[in-house]
Amino acid sequence: MQRDISNRISQELSDALLEATWIQWRSLGTFVDTNHLSRSVVDPDALLLMSLTLRHIEGRLWDLMDSWARNGSDLFSVQRVKNLMEGFPSLTRDRLAEFAYRAVNEGKDHRWKRLSGGDEGPSTRSRNLWEAYPAVWHSSALILRLRLGLGIGVTSDLLSFLISLNGDWSSVASISQAINYSPYSVRRTADSMTAAGILESTQGKPVRYSVNVSPWCKLLAIDGKIPGWRFWNKMYSFSAALIVAADEDKWSNLSPYLLSTELRDLVEEHGGTFKLIKFEYPEPQDFSGEEYLSAFAGFIPKLAAWIKENV
Repeated sequence: MQRDISNRISQELSDALLEATWIQWRSLGTFVDTNHLSRSVVDPDALLLMSLTLRHIEGRLWDLMDSWARNGSDLFSVQRVKNLMEGFPSLTRDRLAEFAYRAVNEGKDHRWKRLSGGDEGPSTRSRNLWEAYPAVWHSSALILRLRLGLGIGVTSDLLSFLISLNGDWSSVASISQAINYSPYSVRRTADSMTAAGILESTQGKPVRYSVNVSPWCKLLAIDGKIPGWRFWNKMYSFSAALIVAADEDKWSNLSPYLLSTELRDLVEEHGGTFKLIKFEYPEPQDFSGEEYLSAFAGFIPKLAAWIKENV
């Protein structure tokens, strides 16, 4: 069962994640080999960390990372990357230090210095995969566009999230989970934007916020369906933990009981992710002992299918 789970993670889940990363980078204007564009809002910071995690599986991702480090590192939120990094494996953090090194030394973006290591990482083959802002932005590149126009920080990301809700209301807690800033920062920014007439808020508790999307869609030339929010920050964090555990063969010497315990702990740690995206997952309390292994093995292809359907 250990081998079956590891194989499914390495093959089915890895394939789905690689397809998703290519589509999302393409949607941000990167020159990659896919004609598909994202149907959901691309989370650039989560995408960066997921791509670094997959670098050993697909070396071309490092070529792509190098281009962004040199030419587009200023569109990432260093603070948010730092916040997100806490949920990713140490392997991802080590590779982020190499990206940050290139962003500082080649991209001259000194915001990354606090995350930079002392090494630039493996050599790259191409440095021309992302050179400048695209002539036409895709609607799923909403976060980058608002960061470019309004600056890096809570305001741009909060507004991106609310636009993606297409007029629905959201609480401070939900916004905070989506954009990975503290509830205090979210509330303070949302209240200021409400006072400025940019957002609307409810009077009851908990306070909820919304934005009139029509003017923003017109301003940003978003025609048709507004791309939705899929909490890629949470999904990629969980997926990265699985990928690294499978590829580093951390489970091969575990008994079925100990492996089921490891998987239960991982799912319990990330259970909120699946509730956020309304995705059915094997809740640990529903399975006894080693029964959880079969349930989890059946969960992996469903997870891979969700990624492909929602990217």
